[in-house]
Amino acid sequence: MDSAKRMMIWALIGMALFFAAPAFADTGGLVIDVTDAATRRALPNVTIVIEARDGERRSAVTDASGEVVFRDMPIGFYTLTASAEGKAPAVEPEVRVLPQQQRVLAVELQTTNTPIDELVVTGRARRGDAFSGVSSSYFSRDELRNAVGSGSDVMRALDGLPGINSTGEFANFTVRGRGPRNNLIFVDGFPLDKVVHFDQSLGEDSDIEGGGRFSIFAPNSIAGAEFSPGGWSAAFGGRSGSLLQLEVAGGSPTPTASLRADITGAEVVYDGPSGLDDDTSMFFTARQFDFGRLFEQIDNGDIGSPELTDVILKTVTSLDANNEFEFLAITAPEQFTRDIDNVLEDEQLEDVSIVDTEQDLSLIGVTWRRLVGDSGEWTNRVYWRDSQKSSAEGESFPDLVPVGTPANQIPVNPRIFTLEEGETEIGWRSDYRALNRFGGFSMGLRAVQIDADFTVNLREDWTRYVYETDDQRPAGQDFIVWTPDNINSRLDASELNYAVFAEQVFEFDRWDLRAGLRFDRDGFSDQSLVSPRLSANYQYSPELRFSATAGVFYESPRFLTRGANPDNATLRNEEITHLSAGFERRWGDDWSFLFEAYYQELDDLVADRGRTDARVTNAGDGTNLGTDIVINRTFADGWSANATYSYNRSRLDDNDGRGEYTADFSRRHFVTLAARWEINAEWQVAARWKYGSGRPDDAFVVNNNVLGDGAPLRFSKEIITENAVTLDDYHGLNIRVDYRQPLGFVDFVLFLDVINVYGGPIGQPPGFNPRTGQSVDEEDGAFPLIGLILEKSW
Repeated sequence: MDSAKRMMIWALIGMALFFAAPAFADTGGLVIDVTDAATRRALPNVTIVIEARDGERRSAVTDASGEVVFRDMPIGFYTLTASAEGKAPAVEPEVRVLPQQQRVLAVELQTTNTPIDELVVTGRARRGDAFSGVSSSYFSRDELRNAVGSGSDVMRALDGLPGINSTGEFANFTVRGRGPRNNLIFVDGFPLDKVVHFDQSLGEDSDIEGGGRFSIFAPNSIAGAEFSPGGWSAAFGGRSGSLLQLEVAGGSPTPTASLRADITGAEVVYDGPSGLDDDTSMFFTARQFDFGRLFEQIDNGDIGSPELTDVILKTVTSLDANNEFEFLAITAPEQFTRDIDNVLEDEQLEDVSIVDTEQDLSLIGVTWRRLVGDSGEWTNRVYWRDSQKSSAEGESFPDLVPVGTPANQIPVNPRIFTLEEGETEIGWRSDYRALNRFGGFSMGLRAVQIDADFTVNLREDWTRYVYETDDQRPAGQDFIVWTPDNINSRLDASELNYAVFAEQVFEFDRWDLRAGLRFDRDGFSDQSLVSPRLSANYQYSPELRFSATAGVFYESPRFLTRGANPDNATLRNEEITHLSAGFERRWGDDWSFLFEAYYQELDDLVADRGRTDARVTNAGDGTNLGTDIVINRTFADGWSANATYSYNRSRLDDNDGRGEYTADFSRRHFVTLAARWEINAEWQVAARWKYGSGRPDDAFVVNNNVLGDGAPLRFSKEIITENAVTLDDYHGLNIRVDYRQPLGFVDFVLFLDVINVYGGPIGQPPGFNPRTGQSVDEEDGAFPLIGLILEKSW
């Protein structure tokens, strides 16, 4: 079935949902669920105040189940405040009431020993890890889907968080000088590192290093995102760059359906009761996008034709007051093709590669959450994840035929190099937490059976024109040749990995201390790893908090790296020793200033040993240090603002005699400035400007006519020093306009999100054209994302 037919089917499904129910009024409602942040128990007798933009206020008190319901509220924006005896007040500055919807908002209140009359409202309805550093952050569902530059991609919605560097060209992000694949990502508590489509294993270097073009989650699919750039709990391990926890939406009390359409494809969403069980809610979304059409419209048809499908189903069932059951299923197939027609879209023939990639990704997980005793909570998660990816690269030769030769007559050598990547894992994650006389105790177990099957196959000798000075080759030869004997490899392994951890929080009047210990057994590297973790917070005053974190973190090499050469199979885990200290200062209810400094010792880093056989070792080490500053103006009086500054200096040494060099993703300075204005209930506008100092790049020389007289003219790029020069600075402006208006029996939503409005330089390392000997800079152009959404509640 082609993409046009699939899109038509999704559109028909969506239209059927819209016409299945009567029209609605211009009022909605809110359901507020309040729990104790420490015990997860419902909190009765909490005063909830809802204030509209025009100053109208409503208040109510939660019942024994911790719930309060507000009905018949005019559509628009509200500020919510929650307060109770012995609890720190919390505020959610931006709550949107939509027509005919009863939206659920979860509020967690922290216990405080400080007299209430001495407190200022500093808490959020939901927040990041309260016992981690000040940089731990949380984005709500509304913040994610209104984020400038996000379009319909949750990974692009994280700008403005501490330490994040993102240009918007790719859907992934880098944190504190680490790469996009160093981030530890969980979805509803299940590990899922492949959350971004088109994370290429073959093709241009920019695609391989970029970390993917488009995530599998739209912002509206995520109820909340918790983020930490470093120093997190002992409950998490496996990656060391940052920790991102995504919570998939779980269904609302009132049924809501939406249809989204744009030039790339269509998406349908249902959010509401399951219709099968009164105690079960459901969230379902399905979308199919073909970005080839968009690339053609913006004159980037040479990129290729990426197509994707995402289907997500989540159900939440309340078994009784103490037991809750969740089911999550995700399937996210993708296909990327770049054929001779795409090659010919670029008159300069800067990239003549022929690429064909397919990936099937699936995740099925169940969660059973049980309240035990007065303060305990026991959560068990069982999941199955499968990823099968096939990639092939070849090349075309349009320069060997006369200009204007039909595409089907141009010589093509497809599928010279192929990769088969297979990962299947079955896992169990068990967590228990409870209060005790010191504060809080938690412990957990992780066990996962992983089957890895990776095959690298080179069909024939293949000349490569980018190489390093010390790569093996005959004397006087200014290029390298990949041979099947040196390239072909296979990793077929099955191992049981497991981990256990325990953590204790000690709470006092003004400060808390969390000490944890984690033990990992990695069967692939045959290592037993011990990771101590420590964090402390001191509440100097209601407005000022100091924090510090320390710990050891380990990062397992990618299976693609292990499988690239037989000698790589037993690579050890990289070791990162982390230290950070910072503070957060608040002014009133709206303004905050955050500062955090960090230092990391990097050991056993995976270091490249050459381009002719893909062999790597754990010989690398280095240091990573920097600071993050964030100024936030939370939403009030119709506007919000955010400014960030990050400084990073990451130096690595492969211990191969060539000395230290700057890490690939280290930017010395990165700045963002953003603001959002809700003009009224219908219109919103937002903008974010970004600036980043140049990334490092290799120093090189270009060799002429390397194949010799009588052969096609070819140039080669000989890298003489790694990351010895600095690329141009990056800067760009993103703008977003949202419009929402009831239209008959549906809500009409239109957004325009333009990334890099004025075509600022993206600052990516250039490619290389062996036919001309010239470096190839990616074009600096605007990337428009336009969406039309029809939404209906009943």
